[in-house]
Amino acid sequence: MIAAYASTFLTALVSAFVPVTPIEPYLIGLAALTGYGPIGLGIAAAVGQTIGKTVIFLGARGVFRSERVRGWLAAVAERKRRRGPRPASPMRERMSRLGGPLRRAGAKLTALLERPALTLPVLLLSAFIGLPPLLATSVYIAGTGMRTPVFAGVCLVGRAARFIVLAYAPQLVL
Repeated sequence: MIAAYASTFLTALVSAFVPVTPIEPYLIGLAALTGYGPIGLGIAAAVGQTIGKTVIFLGARGVFRSERVRGWLAAVAERKRRRGPRPASPMRERMSRLGGPLRRAGAKLTALLERPALTLPVLLLSAFIGLPPLLATSVYIAGTGMRTPVFAGVCLVGRAARFIVLAYAPQLVL
């Protein structure tokens, strides 16, 4: 039983960094095949994911606050300003048309995250539903003034609720 909880924790921790290894199918399969407690499995997965997302949050925050990175970004912006606008190629125009809706959706999301009153609800929604992706939300929120314990707490609550619901799913179907 302890091995199941430990493997759930480790799988969730890895999936926090590698999105192609989702914890959800693992958790549902483990709950269906073993019959272990959905609450314990959900919490083990939530703790693993929260630790991973908090490490990503702290890493991104360090990058955003780095003087070296700020200097590099300023130099890139200065080179672009001196170079002027690039001539439009047919491929660039097609890509611009295709990326328009995605850019608009991203702009709306970042506008929501810029409002301090909505940062926590968006993070909770991301942790529970997965939209917007928690990885992207973690990186973006690292640039805001959110404190690390608040981030970790909201992430843990959202992930725990999500994983407990998913761990109960096999009992509802079977």
